[in-house]
Amino acid sequence: METQNLQSVKNFDFLARCLAQMYAQGRPVNVQAVIGNMNEEQKAWFQKRYNSYLKQAERARVTGMDS
Repeated sequence: METQNLQSVKNFDFLARCLAQMYAQGRPVNVQAVIGNMNEEQKAWFQKRYNSYLKQAERARVTGMDS
């Protein structure tokens, strides 16, 4: 998101991380509703971050179950 300011990037990253954690905890998450008003660059960036955080959250959840 080269055209976005640093605060916007931080906000989107925080949102992606929180939603991924919520989803991994079994809470309903509607990512499409969140990204609906974003431009294509923002949507792609958000989806990439969300998917990355979702993988991390899922790994943490599974690892925590093994302990």
